[in-house]
Amino acid sequence: MTGFTDQEKVKIRHHLGYLNVAASATFVLGSPAAIETQFIIESAMNLVLVAAEPEVRRQLTILDCIEEQMNSDRELLAVNEVGEIKIRGTEMKELRVEYQFWRRALGNLLGCYPNPFDKRFDGPGINVTVNH
Repeated sequence: MTGFTDQEKVKIRHHLGYLNVAASATFVLGSPAAIETQFIIESAMNLVLVAAEPEVRRQLTILDCIEEQMNSDRELLAVNEVGEIKIRGTEMKELRVEYQFWRRALGNLLGCYPNPFDKRFDGPGINVTVNH
């Protein structure tokens, strides 16, 4: 049995792009129906080996730090330099790449992919190009 707190589970879901709700609504044959969308991540969090829990927590800390740095450095988007200090214009892009690396590492550790429907990233989702 996993030793993750409810708050740690919230962070795991957040960083992997999953909902923090019990069930989401969808339409089945034109009628609203609640479906469980979280089975992959919920199962993974409950099946993590006890020996792997510290590594999950370490990766959560890294992801939290990267996210906080992105948040703290938002004001730098408005400037190119301050006095003699030149701001690196690619920092946000590089932080997003680093964040993606670590969220994929967390996904690998848990045995599940980050949510392809995560709205924070400009990715293809689960669509693929079809050649005619």
